[in-house]
Amino acid sequence: MCTVNFWLLFIAMVCGMGSTQALLNNLSQIGQSLNYTIVEVNNLVSLWSIWNCLGRVGVGYLSDYLLHTRGLARPLLMAITLATIGIGNIVIASGFPGTLYVGSIIMGICDGSQWSLMPTITSDLFGVRHMGTIFNTIGIACSLGSYIFSVRVIGYIYDKEAGGEDHSCFDAQCFMSSFFIMASLAFLGFLFVVALFQRTKSFYMLRRLKHSLK
Repeated sequence: MCTVNFWLLFIAMVCGMGSTQALLNNLSQIGQSLNYTIVEVNNLVSLWSIWNCLGRVGVGYLSDYLLHTRGLARPLLMAITLATIGIGNIVIASGFPGTLYVGSIIMGICDGSQWSLMPTITSDLFGVRHMGTIFNTIGIACSLGSYIFSVRVIGYIYDKEAGGEDHSCFDAQCFMSSFFIMASLAFLGFLFVVALFQRTKSFYMLRRLKHSLK
């Protein structure tokens, strides 16, 4: 676990998974602040699992296809996912009508994509001998990122923006700064995964060559 590749992947997962999980954890409160009805908020939460499933299945298949036919390293798809998460955060931060729907679709698919790519990249780079230990250690990144973004970013900024006796906030401004911060960190995670892609590109090309010779 004490390798550069491990920490590149770990930090990227903090930035990516933390962002998507923070949105899921605060989706109800964000919806209420943007004047969505309870029914609309419940629909957003319910539909999240569908977008998540699409991301897991679709990107899982796509990563296998591109690896075996084009020799493209899986971290490339992870980098695209993190860049898309950054875009999703910006969409939600804009606060325009309907953007929470669009943003939640983007983020839900990307969340599923990460859960599909992370274990396969872990297996590819570190093997299966210590797969359980390494996979679950990287999985901690999700919880760590979720805590940082949910409590230290979204929660902290919401408390600063909130007012009145009920300590509530009803405006796009309540979460705008939070999502811009998370967008910036998602793009930082993108850079870490690009570095991982560059470090593992030859490894994946060699793997494709071996696969084609079988």
